[in-house]
Amino acid sequence: MTLQQCRYLISIAKYQSFNKAATALYVTQPSLSKAIRNLEEELSITIFERTNRGVLFTEEGRELLFYAQKLVAQAESIIYQFTQKPETKLKYTISSQHYSFAIEAFTHFMNLFHQDYELSLHEEKTTDVIDDVYASRSILGVISITDLNEHFFARYFTSKSLTFQQLGTVKQHAFLRKEHPLATQSIIHLEDLEPYPYLTYQQNDMMLHFAEETLNLHNRKQLIYVNDRGTMNNMLSHTDSFNIGTGCIVKGYMNANITSRPLMDGSMIRIGYIKRDDTVFPEEIIKFIEELNKSLHLSLPK
Repeated sequence: MTLQQCRYLISIAKYQSFNKAATALYVTQPSLSKAIRNLEEELSITIFERTNRGVLFTEEGRELLFYAQKLVAQAESIIYQFTQKPETKLKYTISSQHYSFAIEAFTHFMNLFHQDYELSLHEEKTTDVIDDVYASRSILGVISITDLNEHFFARYFTSKSLTFQQLGTVKQHAFLRKEHPLATQSIIHLEDLEPYPYLTYQQNDMMLHFAEETLNLHNRKQLIYVNDRGTMNNMLSHTDSFNIGTGCIVKGYMNANITSRPLMDGSMIRIGYIKRDDTVFPEEIIKFIEELNKSLHLSLPK
């Protein structure tokens, strides 16, 4: 078994296709297939089941993939340790769902350093945050899960060798403008929101598993999809639309005309971050997590 074969396995798992994996690896498909067959013969196992829908890992194949990922990660770490020259510039990428408290934490984080740095913050939909961390494009991802999808997430994170670390919990809230007819209520029921346009972030086909919201979108008479937090805040502050989320209000990072009210029949949201199981956070990222935890708890609804 070689590191090259391990990399082949990881690429096939990523692309779910021998052809696409071969293209990404700059090898021919016959060469890739032969390498996998040789590995199966060497280990006396069947790694893949070939179906008309593509290739599927067998149970032994999934176990082998797990160890292959560990081996490649360790090899790359060794190579980096002994071949890279020390660099004084800090380089980190963090991904997050559309959370103002994450932006505030990132701002405080960057102000901690006086040396050269190259920092990136990707604000995006949940699936992209998870993919970024899984692919090591981001060192951590700020997300939330609810009591409706936590079992799905537990299985999903395990399958991708990811860990979720909780920082706080809050009951779902409705975001709306201060002049909204429901803003005078201390608590809102889901049925109270029926007459008003519902604002939500565009997700993909897995939205039912990943979204914070509990509403059945198919039954909504007025539904508006947005892709960024700026549009969301502008729409909320100038219309009688609403959005469902954490209820966290961050002064200076949100429109001052936006408020939030708890949902009587809402789910509990667990807010935290995800990381790869094989990632050890450097001191700088630990400081970011401290800032994130601070910003989150200062913005949680009282």
